[in-house]
Amino acid sequence: MLFPLEQNTPEFAVFTALNAELLYFLEHVIPAGGFNRQSLSDTSLGLACWNNKKVPNGKGLLTQDKFKALHAALQRESEAIRQRLFEAMRGNQNFADLFQQRSYDLLEFVPLALMKLLQALCYHLYTHTKALVDVVAAAGGIDINGHFTDFKTVNGQVCRACGLYLVAPFRANIPDEEQWRADYDHLLCKSKYPIFAVHPKNLFPICQTCNQDAKKSKDMFFCDTTKQPRQSFYPYAEGASQLVDLEIELDDISPKVRVRLESEDPVLKSKLDTWNDVFEIKNLVEGRYLPLEHYVSDRIRPRNLLDLQAQVARELNPPSVAALKRTEGVFWDHKLYVALSRINLDFVWSVVEFQEQEHGAPGGEAILAGA
Repeated sequence: MLFPLEQNTPEFAVFTALNAELLYFLEHVIPAGGFNRQSLSDTSLGLACWNNKKVPNGKGLLTQDKFKALHAALQRESEAIRQRLFEAMRGNQNFADLFQQRSYDLLEFVPLALMKLLQALCYHLYTHTKALVDVVAAAGGIDINGHFTDFKTVNGQVCRACGLYLVAPFRANIPDEEQWRADYDHLLCKSKYPIFAVHPKNLFPICQTCNQDAKKSKDMFFCDTTKQPRQSFYPYAEGASQLVDLEIELDDISPKVRVRLESEDPVLKSKLDTWNDVFEIKNLVEGRYLPLEHYVSDRIRPRNLLDLQAQVARELNPPSVAALKRTEGVFWDHKLYVALSRINLDFVWSVVEFQEQEHGAPGGEAILAGA
């Protein structure tokens, strides 16, 4: 994460309730026996899950059916396996501790066939059960759109993972409950860590680029490239904002922005490398300013070298906390101005001036004029 989540970040009550229901189920499947109403909790949420079942001639398996299928599979395993699965979930509810331990092999003991059914239930809880009217009502009445609004109120509109994009576009004249909503990222992917598929600390909104394009199912605790365990920032307490910098590399053709992710502390360095690998931070940030002369020309729009120097000097004040939360890219843009302030801007301006002469004003004026 670039910025840690705020301490008062609201949990989604539906995830909290479904997580507790899954834990209850795994505990009560340990003794041998058949699947019945007592397999789910004696709560309104347990009843809502129980009542969501396949009806005659209905299509697809619903929540009760998913629980029942996993129950049958678990009963075919040893009691030791059932006990161990329950303890794996119960013993790792504290995510701050889990991120210290980095238990990437947490479910390695689960047979493949059982793992698939566990994934199926947990995926169903996240994708379908969370939106059931009775489930939302049992968890306090706030649906995921309401939680998303509350999340943005506390953490702002900018993606906390990258700082480059908004979590979702905001539309004027549209009520909160009808705004477009960002996807909720599973910090620990639900395919490898299904027991955390609805853990409230494992889910929060990030931008589409981070979630769908960069992260996908990458493992925060294990690197597929090096095949080694790795450290990760705990997003509720840690971030990279104080550990990153930009520098400008000058060559004979065009200045280039480079992201520096350095620390003498090996633990912090590992966390920075994980953050970069999972969210492709270097590629995204360096791509934002490639080529740099286009960014300077299009965004800074200096009239001459003196104007460029003056604008760089003026933008050296750090952005406010409010600006970091509401304006995408402002964190990185400030880092860019700091990097520009460290170099002689004559070369940058000469490249900008040259490309303006080659490709500049007439075409742009035609576009603005609607030609």
